[in-house]
Amino acid sequence: MPPHATNEGGVFLKLKNGGQKIKLFAYLGIAGLAFSNVYESVSLPSPLDQDLKKDTPSQEEFTQASTAKCTAKQLQTVQKQLPADDCKAYSERPYTQNCSLTYATKCPQSTWIEEYYKKLHSHRLSEVPKNDMNPFVGIFIGCNKGMDAIDAMRMGSGSSFFDKHKWKEAMTTVGQTKVGDGVCNQVNSPQFQLPIPTTTQEPSLSKAQLHCIEASPKTYLALSKSSSSLEYSKNGFITTHAAMSKEDGTTRFPNPEAGVENNGMANCKRNPSNCVEVSTYSLDTYVKENLPQNVSINLLSIDVEGFDMDVLLGGVDNTLHRVQYLEFEYNWMGSWSEQKLSNLIQLLDKEFSFTCYWPGFNNSIWRITGCWLDHYELRYWSNVVCVSRKIAEAREISESMEKLFSGLIANAESTSA
Repeated sequence: MPPHATNEGGVFLKLKNGGQKIKLFAYLGIAGLAFSNVYESVSLPSPLDQDLKKDTPSQEEFTQASTAKCTAKQLQTVQKQLPADDCKAYSERPYTQNCSLTYATKCPQSTWIEEYYKKLHSHRLSEVPKNDMNPFVGIFIGCNKGMDAIDAMRMGSGSSFFDKHKWKEAMTTVGQTKVGDGVCNQVNSPQFQLPIPTTTQEPSLSKAQLHCIEASPKTYLALSKSSSSLEYSKNGFITTHAAMSKEDGTTRFPNPEAGVENNGMANCKRNPSNCVEVSTYSLDTYVKENLPQNVSINLLSIDVEGFDMDVLLGGVDNTLHRVQYLEFEYNWMGSWSEQKLSNLIQLLDKEFSFTCYWPGFNNSIWRITGCWLDHYELRYWSNVVCVSRKIAEAREISESMEKLFSGLIANAESTSA
């Protein structure tokens, strides 16, 4: 049996007998899950009313605009902003992180999605809540200390009940975890700024949910205890102890002290002495057992130390076509060492209608889909974000991202003219 998440701070885990049927995935040239059917788009009602959407283009117009190829001039501009020189020079030593892709995207500021949710919650607070509004659903795979996940739940639910400062205190005292600053200083960075309420009550917490999936045993235990102590577990913050990959089974996973970062399955090949058996599930299995069949997934975040593409391949049958916004890491470690980013970008574009970008700082964002440069294939730690062109609720986010990219390129071209 796959994992069954509960709202009481944990999950019941039982191993599935046997694994999924695996076929050669010719499109990628590697072993992966085969497609079982052709997907229809998931088009759920937008939570914004028609007045806010009256200028939204038709689905056909929207899709065509989002997948337009960059012109030669635009590619030249991107090449100047994300130069290949360091990436090529250090390609044999990617662990040095000397590449423009790492410089630009290592700790991105995703202002486009934050602004969308600020606008969404302002609209909800200014009117009588409607029963047909779709509740927020998020999935964080590689949840680590939970800082980003808690902030995402705050953003998605629109409630100050979820608070990073309280979470840090709970992880320190109840979870007995040494909470450092984090690679991107998540502990000290400002949490999502909610709009000022115009009603006496905040949005209901009863339906919003975020699945915080963590493979490290001690970190998971700290997450579970902290969530229960704050009663987050009773309000949709669901902690799950599992590793995620292409198929169900078990794997060896490091067992360091709670909260230690940069540990993944690849570590056990180099140093197996401090590793333990952990149940592994495909994304499709987890979603099938823990989410209603046709619920849209607002946010899917993957940070699994080099096995991100494996996780995504485990969601090709029933999950990826339901995802509005996706973020994952590109890397030189783990399965990425034998996988190509170009293949994944093409898969996400052609089969699931995702447009992908390099996310940066200060509203900087560079489109990857239709704007490929050869040095993107060089493997360095970097971040990628993708947005659905098919799901109605994601249109405003997609338009905002494309507008930022177009403006960044146009501004650079006008400056150099």
